[in-house]
Amino acid sequence: MSIFTGKKVGVGVGLESTRGQKANIAYWMPWTDNTFIDKANIESEAGVVDTLMDSIGSEVTKQRAEGTIGGQVYPNGIGFFLKALLGAVATTAKSPAYEHLFTLLESNTHPTLTIGASTPLGSSSYPLAMIESMDLNAEVWGKFTASVKLRSKKGETATHTVQYQDEQWFVANMLKVFFADSVAKLDTAQNICLQSITVSIQKEIKDIECLSSIDPIDYINAGVSIEGSMEMIFENNTYKDLFLNGTPKAFRMIAEDTKHPINGSHNNTLQIDLSKIQITDWTPAYTVDDITKQSVKFKGHYDVKTKKAIEIKLKNTQANY
Repeated sequence: MSIFTGKKVGVGVGLESTRGQKANIAYWMPWTDNTFIDKANIESEAGVVDTLMDSIGSEVTKQRAEGTIGGQVYPNGIGFFLKALLGAVATTAKSPAYEHLFTLLESNTHPTLTIGASTPLGSSSYPLAMIESMDLNAEVWGKFTASVKLRSKKGETATHTVQYQDEQWFVANMLKVFFADSVAKLDTAQNICLQSITVSIQKEIKDIECLSSIDPIDYINAGVSIEGSMEMIFENNTYKDLFLNGTPKAFRMIAEDTKHPINGSHNNTLQIDLSKIQITDWTPAYTVDDITKQSVKFKGHYDVKTKKAIEIKLKNTQANY
């Protein structure tokens, strides 16, 4: 018998070169939330056989793995998930750093991951992992976290060598957020004072199944949606007016670690640009003994003018994805 705590569980990720074929685990992530496990659909046989009992047996009709993996955002680790999330990446060497530009691949078959798991009871690899959603969240005085929801084939027995990188994570006070009339004007926009922000990128994943198998043979992404929310002090009517008038804006969220430079010349940076957003809800919070705040929700759109919806730039020490 092996009794253990969650601290003895390792979670890793690798990018698959061929869909559904196990990849080596390239990155082991420090996690704080992990619900990614094997799942099965069970169907009972309810045929009448002269008894009051409701069934005479059951069968497994579908197997897969699914769940959420989350933790603080690390500059090297987040890139593996960003490529699977958006689909395309172009890398430029910025010696001694690398800059990766992730863009939305207009394909229903985005790159797949292999998720690795290591526990005292054994190790597994989960091939054909597709991202269903990624939520990025930051709060004042707190952490900058990512929560990734995945779906894959069931786990297969594997042998892993778990090795973690000596890597500095992002924190919330490294984060800045900007609105502007266009992406070109974001460079000169003023930082917005926020108490919290969440950006959620969701993908509509469809299972491809056959009668001859209890395992899905593939997953496709049928669509992508982007939403977000912010909380800030209510000190003017800017966001109320944007909401009531339906005014579109460009959006940028950037986390830059200036405290731990890469060999003194570059900073680990994560920058998310949304070409066109519109506020979908605005709500003030009036409280008797506290500062009045406002909550703002927004939705990202495809910008027909620029033919873009989202671009993510990541600068780190990872050579490629």
